[in-house]
Amino acid sequence: MNIGENKYKRGFTIVELLVVVSIISLLASVVLGSLTTARMKGRDARRMEDIHQIQLALSLYYSDNGHYPSGGWYYSCNGTWSGLQAILAPYISSLPVDPVNTSCNGPWNVGYFTYSYGSTGGDKYDLVGALETTGSAYACASRKYLFHDWGGEAIWCTGGFGYWDQMYADH
Repeated sequence: MNIGENKYKRGFTIVELLVVVSIISLLASVVLGSLTTARMKGRDARRMEDIHQIQLALSLYYSDNGHYPSGGWYYSCNGTWSGLQAILAPYISSLPVDPVNTSCNGPWNVGYFTYSYGSTGGDKYDLVGALETTGSAYACASRKYLFHDWGGEAIWCTGGFGYWDQMYADH
């Protein structure tokens, strides 16, 4: 035996290292999954608050004018939203937009996050957004929101539509 040699070499085997790395990876994936869910719920809470703030501005407008703003559909993801902002300027400093604010296909299409407002100018309107989480007590599937179309009222969320469990409305 040489003088500088240890009788027992200290260190980790490759198997021990792989076990430690796999445990760390598993813990990291659980934490990231929880973080993603928390972010989605946070954006959904903001969406519900944004829609509530817009609803308050619309109520003030109605109180002053006797009707809701008309003009078809306004979307937070294009220039029509600035038109609605101009109408509601005395009641809200700036109209909020969806935190994700994706393509302008409307919140009734799964995966598209935008706010939409529509009214014929009478005493009814639709203000709609999409939630990222499913199963919310405030989603269309639970609340059976009514769509105020030009011919009357109908339920927004009927079986078979993708937005059934994601849409949030206020009117």
